[in-house]
Amino acid sequence: MVMDDREINKAASLRRLAETEFRRNPRFTPEAHSAMSPEEVLRTLHELSVHQIELEMQNEELRRVEAEREAILVRYVDLYDSSPVGYCTLSDGLVNEANLAAAKMFGIDREVLIGQPMTLFIHNEDQDIYYLCRKRFFETDQTQECEVRMLKNDETVFWAHLTAKEMRDPPPRPAYGTGHALVTMIVINDITARKRGEEDKAKLECLLQQAHKLKTLGVMAGGMAHDFNNLLATMIGNANLAGMMVEPDSKIMSCMMAIEKAAMRAAKLTRQMLAYSGQGKHLSIEMDINLVLRESLQFISDSIPSLMNIHAVLSDRLPFVHGDSTQISEAIINLLTNAVEAMEPVHDCRLIVRTRAEYLDQVAVETSSWALPVIPGHYATLEISDDGCGMAPDIVARLFEPFFSTKFTGRGLGLAEVIGIIRNHGGGVQVQTELGKGSSFKIFLPAMRTPRSIRPGESPPLWRGEGRILVVDHEDGERNKVRNMAEELGFTVIEATNGMDAVEIFRLRHGELSLVLLDLNSPLMDGRVTLGEMQKIDKHIPVVLGSPHGTTKKEPMHFEVEPGSISKPYRLAEFRGLLQRTLA
Repeated sequence: MVMDDREINKAASLRRLAETEFRRNPRFTPEAHSAMSPEEVLRTLHELSVHQIELEMQNEELRRVEAEREAILVRYVDLYDSSPVGYCTLSDGLVNEANLAAAKMFGIDREVLIGQPMTLFIHNEDQDIYYLCRKRFFETDQTQECEVRMLKNDETVFWAHLTAKEMRDPPPRPAYGTGHALVTMIVINDITARKRGEEDKAKLECLLQQAHKLKTLGVMAGGMAHDFNNLLATMIGNANLAGMMVEPDSKIMSCMMAIEKAAMRAAKLTRQMLAYSGQGKHLSIEMDINLVLRESLQFISDSIPSLMNIHAVLSDRLPFVHGDSTQISEAIINLLTNAVEAMEPVHDCRLIVRTRAEYLDQVAVETSSWALPVIPGHYATLEISDDGCGMAPDIVARLFEPFFSTKFTGRGLGLAEVIGIIRNHGGGVQVQTELGKGSSFKIFLPAMRTPRSIRPGESPPLWRGEGRILVVDHEDGERNKVRNMAEELGFTVIEATNGMDAVEIFRLRHGELSLVLLDLNSPLMDGRVTLGEMQKIDKHIPVVLGSPHGTTKKEPMHFEVEPGSISKPYRLAEFRGLLQRTLA
């Protein structure tokens, strides 16, 4: 067997010690040797040779065990350092040992980490949690766990799960607080990803709760809309008819106009409720946000204090969007009104309105904070910023709830309507605010990717048509109003008061009809069932479902030809547009 230098030096050292012991021992003096017989000498030599062989075998076994121990130690060190979990051995709170994973977690070299107090890497707000965990460990002799925020060397914060456990072969440990060294093994697991997952889960649960609120409100709004709008339709229709029967300058005419105005304001409230719930329908036309914004600013100009400065930065390359300019204007006015009210207590305040074209990729969508999230794509954006009083986090959390206000109770739908309108247009909303420094609301509307079909400032001529329309509605006032509007546009009208009569009339005269306007909630036979029966007779006649502001959702039904829809109460401009789109 070949021996290395270390083993040779060790053997030489043992030989020197043996020779020294030999000279000191009386049994091995020359006088003792001369008294031995030849047989004793041979026997002694034999025994010494056997002992020598035994010692060499024992030495070989010791060298093998030592090599195995060193190999095990190397594997332990490799496992200790390559572990994804951080390990630190603490003595009186100071780091005595640490593996590479712990040093990497803290962002420093292991040599620098040794000797540092563990509390140096614990977030200030979580120091008490760490001290309590350590105290319980020394008092109970049981493994203790806690979750704290820890700091890297560059002050970056990460979440960690700490486990304080007793070492396998600890030195004698005195009672806690005696002043002697207290040794602890701390196991550190980075749980930042798990914490982020929990935060994302909490956000999703919040969104689900908000969706549940919307669904509940939508059911309530849909239930209200039919009866309420039938009453409004009767009021508006009769007011219009009465107005046609009196002199324009009479007092009765002014009363009719007041009735119609009040009814339209009531209809607007219903539209707001449906907009918040996401059930409201909107016209889809090409729209210039800059133009809508200018009109909205002009509309509220009288309510803006003279000391307030309005600074508009409007992009001249802003893409058009598809949407309902009336609804978008309503949302803008709500945002402007809120900004003005937030700045009323502040002197020399400034309101900034900005439009621009933006592209959002997946990273931008995921890393931004959204009140109403969007998908990646091209957007026309409108931002309204003020330097008013700002909002606290608890106010922001309730900002888009219906009838919530910091001014006084029952203020209205306000921002709830805003987020409902933008949701209905497929857009998004961001809110940034800081208490005492102001707020910023930014809305995103999907940009048109195709060229505009109508040039700016160009108005198409008023459309007229001809033909016969079947109107199915159980409200006399609504049928009268539709007949008058249809005749104004060049059409003649056939009337039916319920679904069963409508089917019979359709069976006999469908060849004469250009269009059917069918009340969704017609008596005796539901509007959907009536539509199905009509399509069995002739599926080529266009059918439009009339409902309270487009609330056509009920049990899903599939038709060979999907019907159109229009919101009640009907107005001439909307009715004209419906006929033009359907019959063109």
